[in-house]
Amino acid sequence: MRAGKARWIIAAAVCVGAIVFMVTQLGANLNYLEPVSVAVEQRESRGDRQLRIGGVVKPGTLSERAGGGSTFELTDGDATIAVDLSGAPHQTVTDNPDGCVPVVVEGHWQGETFAGDRMILRHGAEYDDAKHDIGDVQDRLDCERSVADAEAASDLPSDEG
Repeated sequence: MRAGKARWIIAAAVCVGAIVFMVTQLGANLNYLEPVSVAVEQRESRGDRQLRIGGVVKPGTLSERAGGGSTFELTDGDATIAVDLSGAPHQTVTDNPDGCVPVVVEGHWQGETFAGDRMILRHGAEYDDAKHDIGDVQDRLDCERSVADAEAASDLPSDEG
């Protein structure tokens, strides 16, 4: 009877250990996005570690390179950063160069510039294309207001000179 009880204790300990291991690994592997303003505040402490920054592409700043990649400014309404994207920008961004397109850029800091490896569109958990139309007037006004606020608070010079 003692051997049976010992097996149950060992089995329970292994199960608990496996659960603890999975939970800690899951937490370590989750990659949340940071708003532009938070990423700027934490730039020094992040060093060159990989992170995801969420914001909108500032209208009129997208410039594609002939050899691939692009540069643009990303804003969250409180701060604006320069992004150098090595991969191709998402098609929605290239189709709407003057629109405020919400994106997440994965990459790392290289000095004052964010070196992006990948860009993905950002939207809610329940995406509805009709509800998130890039041409929607209210969304566009909100975005333009955010961009104007970011320009006022940003160290980056405005394009409107």
